[in-house]
Parts: sequence; structure tokens; C-alpha cells
Amino acid sequence: MYMHCDDKRTLYVLKEEIEKSWRLLEKSGFTDQQLLEDFNNSVTVYFEYKLSSE
Repeated sequence: MYMHCDDKRTLYVLKEEIEKSWRLLEKSGFTDQQLLEDFNNSVTVYFEYKLSSE
């Protein structure tokens, strides 16, 4: 099954959000609880969307 281009774009944007969250978390020394939660949420949303679009 092939993904629609909108799904690919959404996954790309979600992946970018994961990378941004990771960079911020890394800069904080992995000590900022809110950044950790943001990163976790970004990863969760990405994989939930990916699974639902397959």
C-alpha cells in the first residue's frame, strides 16, 4: 500500500518536530522535564500517525 503525498508531508513535518525537540533536549543536558515530555509526545504522535496511514 502506498502513502498519499499528504501523509508523507505530515510525517516529514512530524519528524522535523522530533529532531527539533531532540536538539532542545540535548542543549538542556536532558534535565528539562517539559522538553522531555515534548520529545516523548512528538515521537508518540509520529508513530501513531505512521501506523494509521499504512
